[in-house]
Amino acid sequence: MQFEEICRDNYARIHNYILAKTGNREAAEDITQDVFFIAWQKGETFLSHEKPIAFLYATAANLVLEYYKKTGKAAARETKFEDAKAVSSGRDTFEELCQLKSENVNEISFREQVLSGLKPKERDLYRKYYVQKKPMKVIAEELAMNETAVRMKYTRIRRKMRRIVENLHLDDF
Repeated sequence: MQFEEICRDNYARIHNYILAKTGNREAAEDITQDVFFIAWQKGETFLSHEKPIAFLYATAANLVLEYYKKTGKAAARETKFEDAKAVSSGRDTFEELCQLKSENVNEISFREQVLSGLKPKERDLYRKYYVQKKPMKVIAEELAMNETAVRMKYTRIRRKMRRIVENLHLDDF
């Protein structure tokens, strides 16, 4: 994989991850540029890394931590390397962002409200993956569908859930 391809495919995700961590658009833009600059400086070492995307997330997490130390906001919001490992180890970025967004929100009290906004088939898909923890491949086999098509269904469900959550105005809590 070429450096340009990695940048193109991951720039927005890294930026959104940093924005969720900092809550500051300018800082997120600066830190995102720094992440990719560091990767570029590493050159072939970065490109031959076992998991270059994990490297990007780890670098982002470390730079966000530096940002908090410099701005004195470290106590207000702690960023850990484990966050990057969780995201890069297969955990969904949407799940990570939702967790960050809802740290002060009692999820159980809102779960049914959010799920009620989904169609029955969407709720069933949600439960299979997020509650029953079935692998995507198993769900695809159960539904006699291509795994890529099932992943797209989950992407649409997450988008719909994101809109539902936004309409709940959880930031007011």
